[in-house]
Amino acid sequence: MDSSMFNGAFASSAKSISETIAVLDEQRKEQRNREDRQLAAMEATANNTAETNARLNRIIDNQNDYIDTLQEQLKVSRAQFDILNNIFASEEDAVAVEKEIMRIIQTEIDDKHPLWDYVKDKGGDLMIAGTTAGVPVLYKAFKTFLATKGIFMP
Repeated sequence: MDSSMFNGAFASSAKSISETIAVLDEQRKEQRNREDRQLAAMEATANNTAETNARLNRIIDNQNDYIDTLQEQLKVSRAQFDILNNIFASEEDAVAVEKEIMRIIQTEIDDKHPLWDYVKDKGGDLMIAGTTAGVPVLYKAFKTFLATKGIFMP
């Protein structure tokens, strides 16, 4: 075999190997770039997820605070409802309610007020009689009014 032929074949093989190495190096660079981009995307996703979770936790805390506020308002509303129900639903308490209303009226008006003649003597028996007769009508009207506001009394 001729040494020039051997050298030519070797040179050709060496050139082919160099080209293959260069192609492999380029593929490795591209693969690293893809992996770097994927890693950056995953880190960005993780950061966005953490921020979203933090925001959701703040929203949940705010909603829990709002629920607590609504529950407190509900307790107050129930207590007010119980008071109103006790005042207006019990016939036994009607006289006591009427007397309390008369006492309040007596403290709120003076002798120049048109109702003074009715409430000045003995707590205003005439006024109480009128109130006694009017309570069922007032209760029904009050009950209807509350129903229009979403409050239903028995």
